[in-house]
Amino acid sequence: MPLRRFIPFLLAVPAVAFLWAVAPALSTTPYRPAAVDFEQRVPPVQKLRDATARTAEHGAAHGHYGAHGPVLFRSRPITAPHRFDLVGIAGATHAYEYRARAAGGGWSRWMEADNGDPVYAGGSDEVQVRSRNRPIRGTLHYVNVAGDTTTAGGLLNGLRSAVNSAVVTLAGTAVPDASAAAREPDFITRGEWGANRRQGGCKPRDKPDMGRVKAGVIHHTVSSNDYSEAEVPGIVLGICRFHRNGNGWDDIGYNALVDRFGNVYQGRAGGMSRPVIGAHAEGVNTQTTGVAAIGDFTRKRPSRKLQRGLIRYLAWKLEISGVPAEGSTHLKSTGGPSQKTPKGERMRVKTIFNHGTTNYTACAGARLNKLIPKIRRKVANRIG
Repeated sequence: MPLRRFIPFLLAVPAVAFLWAVAPALSTTPYRPAAVDFEQRVPPVQKLRDATARTAEHGAAHGHYGAHGPVLFRSRPITAPHRFDLVGIAGATHAYEYRARAAGGGWSRWMEADNGDPVYAGGSDEVQVRSRNRPIRGTLHYVNVAGDTTTAGGLLNGLRSAVNSAVVTLAGTAVPDASAAAREPDFITRGEWGANRRQGGCKPRDKPDMGRVKAGVIHHTVSSNDYSEAEVPGIVLGICRFHRNGNGWDDIGYNALVDRFGNVYQGRAGGMSRPVIGAHAEGVNTQTTGVAAIGDFTRKRPSRKLQRGLIRYLAWKLEISGVPAEGSTHLKSTGGPSQKTPKGERMRVKTIFNHGTTNYTACAGARLNKLIPKIRRKVANRIG
């Protein structure tokens, strides 16, 4: 082949390679890397001290749940197999505390998680775990939603995200996935946050079961509070994959989630308007809807936009379920280790309450828990 004919071929090769690399991002649908899960056994941990008589008595009275008293056990820093965004001990219902850091960076603050939830620690390489009540055992389940488990993967997904942003800007607007076309107004659907993806999504293991909504339960996800709006779909996808793949649940535990910008996300599959049974409050799941505030509200007050998102969801859900926002109801416990009320017994609760009302947990965080009476009033006003 003459050289002058070969040169255009050589020039075309990089262009074709570039187009092949960025092809998944050439869409007005926001590009999201495929989520990846991986696991690692918890290595032997240090026992720092024995429980005091007072701590042991308190633990026994609370089913050995919660994070009270001095730290008894602590792991050494654990280097994860790959970079991760969410982490937790798979299937753990008792409270553990986690902190994480990127290689060479500083540690995050300690974050408490229980009842099968992970913590969000975007872009971390190491984790440390501690406990105030029981030895730390089991398997760490990690989820990466940023597509950067390898350096090459991070570069490729960074390029795709940049190209996708340019395409969306040129198009003037982003459109939802085709699978999310029939969306409920004001809700970000499962298709939009990535659950319906063939690769790296979070499709349910089975068809959803239906119950009856008699009350709404408020949670928090125990994650950082300074996330960007663009990060939230990945956070929700990561929680879903941890619940499904780490805990072995059918799907994400919550019926809905709300971010600090006030956006409401569809949680468990089956239809936002239907009484889908979640996995958010052991012992009362069949009789409640669970909505999670994305963040950690132990010490930080939730934003006004987040509060408005909670109010909007609860007002809509309780109204279509025929439940008064400022009323009370009786729930029948189906039991479970984290449930305060024995199986078969009934409990009287407000129709909007925090997770810690019925279960051994500090959820939804002290600062959010204090706002629940105000949230009830505003939900009632919205319903009219």
